[in-house]
Amino acid sequence: MRYLVRGKVIEGKSAALLEAIESGELGRGSIAHRTFLKCMKEARLTEQGQVRWLEVCYCREAFGPGYELYEELPYWEAYFEELDVRFARKPEDCEGYPVCGDCDCTEKLEAKLEKLGIPFFRHLKETVSSHETST
Repeated sequence: MRYLVRGKVIEGKSAALLEAIESGELGRGSIAHRTFLKCMKEARLTEQGQVRWLEVCYCREAFGPGYELYEELPYWEAYFEELDVRFARKPEDCEGYPVCGDCDCTEKLEAKLEKLGIPFFRHLKETVSSHETST
């Protein structure tokens, strides 16, 4: 299943999040480790300061409804608040695992998301860099 995840970076966590992304430590220990890094590098930042990204997760298929991003949420909660997870497409229109891996709907959804706001990762790097040089 594909999910649209939204949240705001917890105040004071920007530098730690950037370090976790750049070092590859974000999500280390999770089966979805590489997905975490991809999600952050493709995430978008809205004018309201909300970060949005798409994520493929099979927790719902494995554990049942109500367990969407069950394995991933603890990692995200270390850096984000006001997390909101929504289906990126209607569950009845998605065949789920293992079809999601080869479905073209991710490309379509990513193209739509790309039109929103600005690239989050670039903004994060610029913000942390400017904060470090001003202190």
